[in-house]
Amino acid sequence: MQSISTNDPVFRITALWAFSECALGGIMHALKLPFTGFFVGGFAVLCIGLLAHVSNRNAAVILRSTLLVVLVKAIVSPHSTPTAYLAVSFQGVIGALILCYLRPPVLAAFLFGFLALVESSFQKILVLLLFFGKPLFEAIDIFFEDVLKNFGVQSNISWAAVVVYAYVGLYAVWGLVLGYWITKLPKQLEKKHLEYANLAFEENLPENAPTKKAKNKWIFPLLVLLFVVTTFLLTGGKTAGMQKAMYAVLRSVAVLLAWFFLVQPLVSWLFQRWVKKKAEHEKGSLTQIMDALPDLRMKARMLYQHVGKEYSGWKRLREFVIAMFVVAVYRES
Repeated sequence: MQSISTNDPVFRITALWAFSECALGGIMHALKLPFTGFFVGGFAVLCIGLLAHVSNRNAAVILRSTLLVVLVKAIVSPHSTPTAYLAVSFQGVIGALILCYLRPPVLAAFLFGFLALVESSFQKILVLLLFFGKPLFEAIDIFFEDVLKNFGVQSNISWAAVVVYAYVGLYAVWGLVLGYWITKLPKQLEKKHLEYANLAFEENLPENAPTKKAKNKWIFPLLVLLFVVTTFLLTGGKTAGMQKAMYAVLRSVAVLLAWFFLVQPLVSWLFQRWVKKKAEHEKGSLTQIMDALPDLRMKARMLYQHVGKEYSGWKRLREFVIAMFVVAVYRES
C-alpha cells in the first residue's frame, strides 16, 4: 500500500499512538506516574478520537492506523501478550464504527470512550478468572469478611462482586471522561498550538527509560496466588483451608503453565506469521513510523519537563497530553 506522508497529521497521530503502545509505558514508569495501563489505554482512545477528527470521520483511515499500530507493536514489542493486541484492535474497530457512523458526534464520543475502557476492564477480569478461577473471588470474600469481623461487623455481601463493580465502574467513568475530552480536544490543541508546535527540542537528549523484562510477567500472577493461598490458610479453617489452598495452587499453576508455555507461544507464533505477511504490504509506512519513535521519545521527555515548569499533579499530566497532540497535529516532520 502507499505510504502515508510524514507531514500528514494522520501519520503523526498514528506514530504517536504506536509510540504510546510501545514506549510510553516505560517512560511513565521512569517518571514514576501511577496507573500506567489505565492511562496508556486512555491515551489510545484520545488518539483514535483525534484521528476521526483530522480524517473527517473516515473509518478506513482509522482501521488502517489500527493495523499499523498493531504491526508496529508486534515488531517492537513481540513479548506483548495476545490480549494486548486484542485490546488495541477492539479500540480501533469500535472507534471506526462509532465515531464515523454514529450521530451526533458528542454521543459517539461518549459511547466510544465508555465501551473502549469497559472492554479493557472486563478483559483484565476475565484473564484473572481464567488464571485463578473461583478460588480468587472466594478468597476476596473471605478476606473482607475476616477483616470486618475483627471490627465486629457481620456482612453477607459478596465483596468480590463489589470489587469487580468498583473496578469496572472506575474504567467506565474514565471512559466517559475521555469521551468528553475527545469533544473538546481539537479546540484545546488550536488554542495551544503556538506554544508547543514551535518549541525547540534538543536532538541528543539521553534516554533512560527502563525496558520491560520477560521475567516480570510472573510477578503479578505469583502475588495473586500468594494472596489466595494465604487467605485460605489463615481464615479458611485448618482442614478446609488447606484443601482450598492446595486446589487453588494446583489449578492456577496448571493454567499458568499451559498459558505461558503452550497457548501463548502458539498464538504468538501464528500471530507473528500473520504480522510478517501484513508487514510486507505496509513496509513503507511501518519503516516511517518506527523511524519516528526515537524522536517521539525525545519530544515526550522534553515536553513533560517543559510543562512541569508551570503545572503540577494532574494538570501537568493533562497539559503533557495536549502538548504531545499539538506536536503531532501541527508540527511538520
